[in-house]
Amino acid sequence: MDAQRALLDELMGAARNLTDEQKKGFREIRWDDKEVCVFYMIRFCPHDLFVNTKSDLGPCPRIHDPKLKERRQINMNYWSDMIY
Repeated sequence: MDAQRALLDELMGAARNLTDEQKKGFREIRWDDKEVCVFYMIRFCPHDLFVNTKSDLGPCPRIHDPKLKERRQINMNYWSDMIY
């Protein structure tokens, strides 16, 4: 059931079940938002690097989403192609 929900979210967006009233306040998360982990977007997050060690930082409070990372990479490739 969760796999079907994830597939529908991927195809139709996370706001697919919201009413028109709820959609007015809804904002899609972008890769450059403050809630998204910058370190994860670039390469790796230090919170993930030191898991199960003395220097364990605990879970990262920011969002780690592979789809956002892909969007960032596509965006960076687009701009690098435009510049060069």
